[in-house]
Amino acid sequence: MQNKSVQQTLVLIKPDALLYSLTGFIIERISAVLNPVIAASKVVKVTRELAEAHYKNIKDKPFFETTIDYIMGELHYPDQPEKRRVMAIVYEGPQIVEGIKKYFGPTKPRDCKRLAKEKGIITLRSQLSYTDFSVNQEELIDNAVHASEDIKEAEREIKLWFEPGDFPAQHRLFPYVESDEHFYFLNDLSAANGFKIVSSYQKGEKCIIAPGCLVWKTDYMVICAYRDGKADMSQSINHTIAKYTLKTI
Repeated sequence: MQNKSVQQTLVLIKPDALLYSLTGFIIERISAVLNPVIAASKVVKVTRELAEAHYKNIKDKPFFETTIDYIMGELHYPDQPEKRRVMAIVYEGPQIVEGIKKYFGPTKPRDCKRLAKEKGIITLRSQLSYTDFSVNQEELIDNAVHASEDIKEAEREIKLWFEPGDFPAQHRLFPYVESDEHFYFLNDLSAANGFKIVSSYQKGEKCIIAPGCLVWKTDYMVICAYRDGKADMSQSINHTIAKYTLKTI
């Protein structure tokens, strides 16, 4: 169970920050201002499934598609798909969710600049983000970084971007299990959702989880429910399957 006195939050260093080589500066400033522990980190090529799952709260907004293209790196690397990635970091410490959110400042670059100009409050985004003040389109933003909104959202996002095995044991704050079964994925157009999850291998199937793999408990329960035909079919698990699918060369 999670230690209530210690929190974790997700930080994403976005494609625009990587394009302008700001990664080191961002990490140094977070360390200098807040002194948190880095519990886990990775460089991620963002799939559409991951992007849509991360930004599901704005799915009905007019800027949803632009935001998806932004986090996938397509806006900043239109002709260099090999460079499309983000750096995902889990920071840990007391009150770290609110601490990083406050230090990063408002999501909209325009608000960050005004906060600095009118109140003298310098946030990280006020130093890094860009907006074209000649247009009134909030989707045209480069705000460099993402931070989880609150404790509940931090847990959801961390589980989206990371597996338990990405963390040293002492930094796995959320419940996880060690699988004692195999789980395989098979495309099956005759199935209600177009695929099946089964426990025994047949030719053409791809292994999702093997015995000994560490899986977030919430993910494991959903995968088992799909295998057993008891899942809520309105809940997409495409990203969950992709996240745990055993990597092969």
